Amino acid sequence: MPEETIYLRDALDLMKTLGPDGRAVPFSIKVRTFQRNSKTGGSIRQYEKAKMVMAEENPHVDSIRSLQTVNKPRPIMRKNPNHYENKTRNIKVLPQGDIKRINIRFIIELNGQKVIY
Repeated sequence: MPEETIYLRDALDLMKTLGPDGRAVPFSIKVRTFQRNSKTGGSIRQYEKAKMVMAEENPHVDSIRSLQTVNKPRPIMRKNPNHYENKTRNIKVLPQGDIKRINIRFIIELNGQKVIY
């Protein structure tokens, strides 16, 4: 039986998709680790349920409650992570909510499909 494959570009598009409620869609991912500074790593991490960290739309945008709430002051701006230059993305591991940074070149599988370039 042939193994199902998906191109990296399509895998990244799948990770970025939003559901009908305006929130990121969960996926399963298998990725290899790597420490750039010490040039060590190589262990494989499997996350059964993860979501892409990105700005999600407010699902209550048309409700009266959203009009009554006061906007919180903006947090202090952090350094730009340059995800596209560094070929990295942030994912949130569910249900813990831990945020992990992954290198897109080290993605092995997404939703059970092998990722190819």
